[in-house]
Amino acid sequence: MIVLVGFMGAGKSTVGPLLADRLGLSFMDTDQVIEQRAGASIEAIFATAGEPTFRALEREVVAEALAEAPGVVALGGGALEDPGTRAALRGFRVVHLEVGFEEALRRVGGERPMLRSREPRGLFEERAELYRSVATDVVATDGRSPDQVAVAIAAAVESKEPSRAVTVDLAERSYPVHIGQGTAARAPELLPGIKDAESAFVITHPRLVELAAPLIETLRSAGLRVVTTPIPEGEESKSLATAATLYDKLAAGNIRRDDLVIALGGGVVTDLAGFVASTYYRGIGVAHFPTTLLAQVDAAIGGKTGVNLDAGKNLVGTIHQPVGVVCDVALLRTLDEAELRSGLAEVIKYGLIRSPELLDLVADNVDAILARDARVLIELVTRCVAIKAEVVSADEQDIGVRAILNYGHTFAHALEQAAGYHGMRHGEAVSIGMMAAAHVARELGRVDDSVVDRHREVLSSVGLPTSAPLDIEVLEKAWQHDKKYRKGVRFVLLRAIGDAEAGIAVPREALLKMVASMAS
Repeated sequence: MIVLVGFMGAGKSTVGPLLADRLGLSFMDTDQVIEQRAGASIEAIFATAGEPTFRALEREVVAEALAEAPGVVALGGGALEDPGTRAALRGFRVVHLEVGFEEALRRVGGERPMLRSREPRGLFEERAELYRSVATDVVATDGRSPDQVAVAIAAAVESKEPSRAVTVDLAERSYPVHIGQGTAARAPELLPGIKDAESAFVITHPRLVELAAPLIETLRSAGLRVVTTPIPEGEESKSLATAATLYDKLAAGNIRRDDLVIALGGGVVTDLAGFVASTYYRGIGVAHFPTTLLAQVDAAIGGKTGVNLDAGKNLVGTIHQPVGVVCDVALLRTLDEAELRSGLAEVIKYGLIRSPELLDLVADNVDAILARDARVLIELVTRCVAIKAEVVSADEQDIGVRAILNYGHTFAHALEQAAGYHGMRHGEAVSIGMMAAAHVARELGRVDDSVVDRHREVLSSVGLPTSAPLDIEVLEKAWQHDKKYRKGVRFVLLRAIGDAEAGIAVPREALLKMVASMAS
């Protein structure tokens, strides 16, 4: 589906049918549907019932339009003032028809209710921010005919590797997540925090310094002084000792409060960089450029930062939202196949807790995923980011529904700690953890064998482990430090595929039966 947004006079109602004809799609103008449903013009609705009544009807019509079969949908100029509508657009192709202020006034001639009730320039600027927050593409309309605009949109939509954008909606802490191929090279235009910075402090791994070179050059071309600091690979780098080293290098590099920390790497880099940024000067900006699938779909999104202690994983950390995240799937070409498969565990997690359709997408495209097909990867990452953005927006501080994102992780973190963070990839531990959670749910009568089998089928299809010898005493020792411990460890379990629940206490007898099932 293609959604057209833009200020009044941008040409949505005129361009929409032309674009739909060109692409062989249906067209819907939500303003026209509202008028038909109300039996009155929009101006009459404003005059007799008021703006709140109009917005309520608009919200209903837009929700229905987004649920329809793929097509072209034109939204009213003020539709994005509703937070629910902005949230509903996550994961869709949203094209902002950009029009200049003077040109917009010329086209509409001031004959719109909102232009008479609010100061036009202020309204234009407020809405421009909203359009930018959801747009995956921007097409200028000034000086172009409707046909030319439709051609430009069609070219963008039919491009081989389209880019997407998802907004993590957290009021003044909201930020964009850009997903595409080659998006890292567009950092200055994609990251709003760059314009206020004088310097960028890039944290990466030694092996990725060469990969970081184009990004560094892009930052320099934007006028930034760049300081690059490699850290060793592996979970051992997620430590207070490494953080202390980075604090000293930030100070030595004259990095100040308005400057920006740039994380280029996997989950270790994004977790550590976020933690350091959140505590240096009591908080400076951080932008993430994740280079692993796991980080693109999970670790880099949501603002959780952390370092490990000997007692457990991520026991010291903060919640510090980035200024933006750029998921460039071209960077995934640097991954070996085992690491890419590992990242798929987090993708499958999202399918198990929220989106059964995502499981089908993974299972049906394993070869394309492993071949780094950009279109498939962009679709996978976008769907996962949209799910995480929705959950984080509802529970930023991780005190409620956000806990479902830890599905399988209670077991996984215990396994990683027991292994000393060696010899097991995080995704492999999560895969084992999700299978363990499925067995526990079956023992409790929450799910049947078909749900356990579905776990095994999808995880096996991408080459992830589905069984392992587990030691209940080792697990219980690790769980003493689990953040979900509430007078005993609490688990995230399924009620069905796509329906997860957190905070579940589990009898030890059920855990022992799970251990027996996991050994076979």
